Order: sequence, then C-alpha cells, then structure tokens
Amino acid sequence: MEEEELSVVDEILQNYTVSVLKDTKSIREIKILNNDRSSTRDAIENALYAAKIPFGALTRDAGSFGGTEFNFDQKKVRFIYKPQTGGGGSGAGAEDTARNESAQAVYAAIAFGMGKTISNNDVTMKTIQKYSNLFSIDGNIDDIRNNLPDDWIKSSVTGANALYNRFGRSGKYTFHRGDATVNRINAAFDRAKSSEGVRMNINKWNPSDIWMVRSDYDFKCIDDEKTLLGLNQCIQDQLQKGKLIGISLKKMQSGASLSTKNVFGDMKVDKNYAGYEYSGKSIDAYVKLSGGTKIQFRSFGTGLGLTGFQGEVKGANANQGKIGLGPTNMILRVHGFSQIPTNAASRVTSNPDSVFNEIAVGLKKYGRLTDKQIEEVRENEKINTPKFLYSKLQATQLLDILESIRNKNVRDQLVEDLYLYASSQSRFSSAYYKLE
Repeated sequence: MEEEELSVVDEILQNYTVSVLKDTKSIREIKILNNDRSSTRDAIENALYAAKIPFGALTRDAGSFGGTEFNFDQKKVRFIYKPQTGGGGSGAGAEDTARNESAQAVYAAIAFGMGKTISNNDVTMKTIQKYSNLFSIDGNIDDIRNNLPDDWIKSSVTGANALYNRFGRSGKYTFHRGDATVNRINAAFDRAKSSEGVRMNINKWNPSDIWMVRSDYDFKCIDDEKTLLGLNQCIQDQLQKGKLIGISLKKMQSGASLSTKNVFGDMKVDKNYAGYEYSGKSIDAYVKLSGGTKIQFRSFGTGLGLTGFQGEVKGANANQGKIGLGPTNMILRVHGFSQIPTNAASRVTSNPDSVFNEIAVGLKKYGRLTDKQIEEVRENEKINTPKFLYSKLQATQLLDILESIRNKNVRDQLVEDLYLYASSQSRFSSAYYKLE
C-alpha cells in the first residue's frame, strides 16, 4: 500500500518544485511551490481520490491557504502549498485591491452557498463554479485562487464566516464588487449629488467595498430617489431590513467585528403627506405628515425685515430642524415641480395689493374663509402687514404646488424629503456595515 501511495504522489510531484520540510518516523511534510497553487491542490487531491486514498485538511496550522494530509503505514504525509513568488500586499495597488475585495465576495458566496462557516479548504474550483451564481465581481478568479496573500486568505475566511453567522439565516444573498449592481447604486448617488450641486466623493458618502443583495430586494427604491437624503433613507431602511447591505472591509487578523455606521434614528420612519393647516390670521402654513409631525413654513426673520422664509419641523418625536427656501426649491426642482418664486420681498414692496389678492385665493381655498372674512383680513392693519404678505404668500405658493400633485406616491416622497432635510440636513453619509 505504501509503495502504491508513494508512486501516485511521486507521479504528481514530479511536475512541481518541492522541498521536504520534515521527515520522521511519524510525519513527512512536503512544501510544494507553484503560483497556481489552487490548481495544484485540486490536481493532487483529485489524484488521491482516484487512487482511493482518503485525505483531508492539514491538522496543523500551515498558513491560511492550508494543505492536504493523508495517512499510510502509521505515517502522516502532509502537503503544504506555497506560491513560488510572493503575492502583493494589502496596499499594492488597484489590481490587488480589486482582487482582495472580490475575494471576500467569493468566499462569502461559498459560505452562504454551502450553508455553513468555511475554511480555505472549502474554496476550490469546484465550489467557485458551483456557487458562481451567488457572486459578481470585477476581480480575476485565477488571481484570487493563486495570488491572494495568506493574510488576505485568512481575512476572507474570517469575513465570510462573520457574514454568514450574522445573515446566513436571513435569506438568499448575492455578493457584488465592481459590477452592474454596484454601478447602479453609484449612479443613484451621482444623480442625486448632481441635482443638488453637492461636491462629495462617493467613498465619503458610502465606503462600502462589497454589497450583499437579498433575493427579494427591489431596486425601485434606489432608482426612484431624487435627493441625497432620500437615497440615504432608502439605503438605511433596506440595510436594516437586511435586503441591501453595503460592507466596508478591513483586513482581519484574529476574529471579526461587524457593526453598523451612519444609522440615524430619525431616518427610520416613513413620512407621508397628511394635508395642511392654514389660518387666516397667521403668517404661516403647516404641511402635515403622518405620525403627528408637521413642518411649519413661515418667515423666521427678526423684526420687520422681509427675510427668513423657511420650514421648521414640529412634533413630539421629531428632532427640531429647519429647511430654508433654497433647499425647499431644490427638492421641488429635482422632483420635477415648479418652485416657490424668490421675489416675494420685492413684490410686497412694489405691489402689496397684488400680493394680497394672490393670498386671498389661498385664504378661501385652504383657510375656508368667506369673502367677507377675507375682506376683514385685508382691512386689519394688525394682520395685513408687509411681513404677513411676504410670509403668507410663499406658504400659499408651497401649498398650491403640493395640492396640485395628483400622484400620491410622488407627493409622499416629496414631503418626506422636505422632512429629512429639515431634521437631518447635515447628514450626507449613508448607512453601511464595517467588517474589521
């Protein structure tokens, strides 16, 4: 039996550069040098299998890539596979970055496909091909199999197992790096950023290196968002539901930590349009949202100046925050609607009667005032002031726009964006997981 086993091994090893690391009465260790070490391991293990020689993974630590071990005549034979030339390090350039990050997607796909935590011995050409439908990457598979440095092999195994332990029972996932799915997410960011005139690097917005997509995820949320904060809410909502998960990677040495970043409490709830409040005597109008939240739109300027028109969030469970006329118009614009004119102050100064006539339409439509009551407001100098005209005109114009929108879903999205900007106007980074 020993001669048969050794003849099989010698026949395979004659094609490789080998060196004997140890040869005792109980153990024989052989180092095999080849840059295509994954294929080398596959070839050796396939030959052992064909010869009906039982084998398994090494029983001692020989690096992250591992090796092959089998017994004969009370002696262990161990093959340890090493690259003939050194692979690139963690910061060796864009190609190595693509390889290392793509490797994490591949290793995770295999863990999820096999339905268990894995070791590097599970990452073979057979399993890569079997579960190729679970990953889409821009890295080269041969490069991953043969040139992935040992520290990144260990990191990829550790990361794959951390992801499986956290999400393995949450559904069926695919893993993406540098493909059409990632480009679709990035395009949504570029579109919103361009519409708003925001200068921001995509890695400052979301530094995810790979994305997990659950089988029931619908990209409509990503595709339909018009604003950056609306997109951020979509990203956070889907992350918390476990449907679309961005993951920022850091090389793992011993163990893994998986934690969420940029998850904000006031982005957890959806806000829908719930009507308005409009008084004949006040300078404001309220846009009502679901959950008891309201945004009061009026002039917040001091004194008698015709300035400071903006919205302020009101509600027991809402963070106080304001949204100015500029951001309000930006949101209206990116949703494809007309904007609140910015000439209110000059109109009040030059033609106050014309301004009141426009407000009177709102007083009747939204305030339910009679013609007599409207005339009483016009004649009341304590109410009908330049500041009232300036503020009420723009509040009325905003309601005109909102009430003209017949598509409920579009209107809900618009007012939700107004709310998000008012309550979270400084938060431009979106939610993701950090795997380190």
